[in-house]
Amino acid sequence: MKIRDWLGVAAAVTLLTTGCSGGSGPEQGADGLTKVRVAETAGAPLNFLTYGDEQGFFAQNGIDLEISSSSGGATVIPQLVSGDLDVAGSNVVSGIIAIGQGLPIQMVAAGTSTSEDPAQDFSALMVAQGSPATGIADLAGQRIAVNSLRNINDIVLGNQLQQAGLTYDAVQFVEIPFPEMAASVERGDVAAAMVIEPFITVAEDHGLRIIGRPYTDLRPGLQIGTYLMNRELVASRPELVQGFQRAVKATADSVSADPAAFRAALSRISETDPALAERVRINLWRGTTDRPSLELVMGLMVDYGLLEAPVDLNEAVVG
Repeated sequence: MKIRDWLGVAAAVTLLTTGCSGGSGPEQGADGLTKVRVAETAGAPLNFLTYGDEQGFFAQNGIDLEISSSSGGATVIPQLVSGDLDVAGSNVVSGIIAIGQGLPIQMVAAGTSTSEDPAQDFSALMVAQGSPATGIADLAGQRIAVNSLRNINDIVLGNQLQQAGLTYDAVQFVEIPFPEMAASVERGDVAAAMVIEPFITVAEDHGLRIIGRPYTDLRPGLQIGTYLMNRELVASRPELVQGFQRAVKATADSVSADPAAFRAALSRISETDPALAERVRINLWRGTTDRPSLELVMGLMVDYGLLEAPVDLNEAVVG
C-alpha cells in the first residue's frame, strides 16, 4: 500500500467515524471478563496469541480474547479504527505508516521478534530447488512473493537489495498469502518468496531452498510485530490496555522459559503435525516494545519512501 493510498484510508476512516458516539468500548460479560476482539497474522504470530489465551494469561488479566486470523500488514488497520476490532496484530512498518498518516492508533505491546541466532530466524527468502539463485542479487528483475505490500517485507528485503548493490525497485513484490507461497514458487509464478514459520519448514520439505535470512540480516532480535489499539480505547480504558500488556508479557515469558511446552502445543492450537512442530524455528517474543528496532526501521522507511518523516515514538508507543 503506497503512501497516497494511506491518505485515502485515512479519509475513509474519518468519514466512517465522524458522528459516532464511540460508546464505552469492549463490554464485560457475565463471567466478569471483558471481551476483546483481536486479529493476528496467520502462522507463528497467531500461534503465540492462541497459546497465551489457552494458558489462561488473558483470563487472569480480565480478558476474554476473541481471536481471528488475518493476512497481516495493513489489512486489519481500517477494521481497528472503525471499531470492528479492539486489537490488531500487525507489523511495525504498517503500524508506523498508519500513525504517520494521522490514523488514531497506538502501539500497545510487541508482537513477534526474530531470533538473535540467524540459523533460527523465523523468516526466509526461499527459491525452488532447481533455481540458480544463491542470493537476492540473482533475483533482479524478477517477482518475489510477500504476504502483504508496503510492510516489513519492504524494509528487510530492501536492506538485502541495498547490501547486494541493487536499488529498492530492482525486484517486483507480489502479494500472496503465506500458505500459498511454496506452491507459487514451485509453479514458477514467482522466482522467490519471503516466508515465515511454520511455512518455511513445510516449504523445505517440498524442496525449496533458503537463500537469505531477511530479518536477522537487518538486525538480530529485530522486532517485527506489534499490537495496535484505537487511541480512543487506550485513553478511555487504561486498565484494559494494561491487562492486555501484562498478558502478552506473561505469554512471552512463558514461551521463553519453556519452549518445549509451546512446541508441544502447536499441534493442538494450529493443527500442526507433531513432527513438524518439533522442527519449526521458534520466534523470539519480548512482550514489550523494542525502541531501537523501531528507530532502525523508521530510518529505512524514510530512505525507501514509505514514510515522509519519523513519527514521535513517545506518542506512538504506549508503555
